[in-house]
Order: sequence, then structure tokens, then C-alpha cells
Amino acid sequence: MTTAKKLFRHGGSYAIDLPMSFVRHSPAKEVLVEEEGDKIVLHHVSDLDTIESEPEFALFVRALMADALKHPGRMKQAKEVWDKEWDRLLKGVNADE
Repeated sequence: MTTAKKLFRHGGSYAIDLPMSFVRHSPAKEVLVEEEGDKIVLHHVSDLDTIESEPEFALFVRALMADALKHPGRMKQAKEVWDKEWDRLLKGVNADE
């Protein structure tokens, strides 16, 4: 469904009114905003929206792997680089995850 909406000033920015049906069915009070050329697409936020779902993430991981394979001498054992910050970040995460 396409609906014409007028932009209006809200503070120092522009805003639009969203359809109530979209807001009513939103599981969170956040949306993902994607710019696709000359259009903007809004999506409801879900638990599946993570950095891993971004297309650039796979490219980043491939680049890390390629570099590791080219320069294996740079690799370190986890215990050499592990510190308390990692313990805090991963608290409650099971090894299976």
C-alpha cells in the first residue's frame, strides 16, 4: 500500500506520521531504516536483526579469514589475548552459542 505523507518540521529535523497499523503491530518502539537508492524502507526490529545479518559482516569475516591464511604467524592463542573485558562481555553466553 502506498500513501502520500507530508514532511513537517519537528525540532531541527523533518518527520512524517507513520500509519497506526504499522506502529500498532511493532514489537518494539524502534524501527530499522534502510536507504535503498531514492527510497527509505522501515522494518520492525526483531531479535534476528544482528550485526551478523548485515551483508557487510560476511565480507568482513572473509577478509579476516583471508588475512589469517596469508599470515598465520600473526595468529595468537586465545589465552594470550583474553582479559577480564572478554569475561564481562561473554558472561551468560554458553559455549554452544
